[in-house]
Amino acid sequence: MNGFGLLVAGIIAVACSFATVHLRRRLSGYQAKIMRLKEEINVLQQQLDSNDRLDFLVAEVNEAVLRIHTAGRMVIAANSYARDIFAMGNSILPQPMLQIYRDADWNELLVGAIAALPEKTKLPQIELPGRVLEPRLAQLENGEALLLCLDVTARHKLEQQRRTFLSNLMHDLKTPLTSLLGYARSMESFGDQADFRKEAAAVIANEAKHVNHLLDVLLTLDQIEFEEKDRGACCDGLDVIRRSCDMLASQCKEKHASLIIDHGKEELLIAAAFDDVDRIVTNLLVNAVNHSPDEGHIDVRLIRLDGRCKVTIEDEGPGIAEKHLPRVTERFYRVDKSRNRQMKSHGLGLSIVKELLDANGGELKLSNRDPHGLRAEFTLPMKQ
Repeated sequence: MNGFGLLVAGIIAVACSFATVHLRRRLSGYQAKIMRLKEEINVLQQQLDSNDRLDFLVAEVNEAVLRIHTAGRMVIAANSYARDIFAMGNSILPQPMLQIYRDADWNELLVGAIAALPEKTKLPQIELPGRVLEPRLAQLENGEALLLCLDVTARHKLEQQRRTFLSNLMHDLKTPLTSLLGYARSMESFGDQADFRKEAAAVIANEAKHVNHLLDVLLTLDQIEFEEKDRGACCDGLDVIRRSCDMLASQCKEKHASLIIDHGKEELLIAAAFDDVDRIVTNLLVNAVNHSPDEGHIDVRLIRLDGRCKVTIEDEGPGIAEKHLPRVTERFYRVDKSRNRQMKSHGLGLSIVKELLDANGGELKLSNRDPHGLRAEFTLPMKQ
């Protein structure tokens, strides 16, 4: 090879050497980028796996749970309970929280609570149609937070009922106590008048009975809730009903009302304590007598039905408005309609009946009669 050929070969060799070095450098750079991408993929996969595990756990929670991206206050995941309770259906996430719960003031407070994380901030209750939720916010990693919404509808409803009950109870106590105080003071001025003394004595006795009845009801509720049941107890159903009817005989006489018991000849032993059955029957009979018109009829039937004792009490009073029937057995529920005009009502009599029956394996059914009147039917298991 001549000198020119050697020169060309040298130049080519040098060029190849430079090209090789350049390619190696680029390859090294690509390899470094690939390693970084693999690391990022691993991190993302771990995050996805973590989120999948979190979403799986959240799906098993029997409360509404939302996963929120804190930067944009976007809901990025929700369990089925949350979708149902917030009426989200099959909506595709992410969505703004304001789109899911349309309360601007509440969402503004949520923004403040997210900004304060990890410090805990109490959020106000979420009020939905027929539902009340108590939200709890917890911080997660990667700029996310978990919003747990506890369903406190039952507790909220009970608190409202208790507030109403206490208000009614204070009124029911204040009225007789005011009357007692008024007559006590009047006795100082008119105590020497025989007619006034007789009137005052009757009023004081009646108001004292009313206060005593309220206290008895409260004690009964306490006993139902905490008293341990004797599972071996039993009583004669007919005997209980007869004793309750005898107790109400004078009240029926005053109203010229008739109270008739219809029963068979067989003995009906009920698998419940005498006191429990007596409270059930007495409460229902007192309601029937109080709300029956003068010269009305109250019918009581006692039969055996499929191994159970069935008692039916029917009156000729105004009945109960259909809209109230499903709720009159709730504690503290009060119907300020026709059935309360004749007697002060604290809204606990029928709840006592229902709770005593539940505690003894019984059932209660209330229905209006045609053209008027109330039918109360209850069953209790027979003694085997």
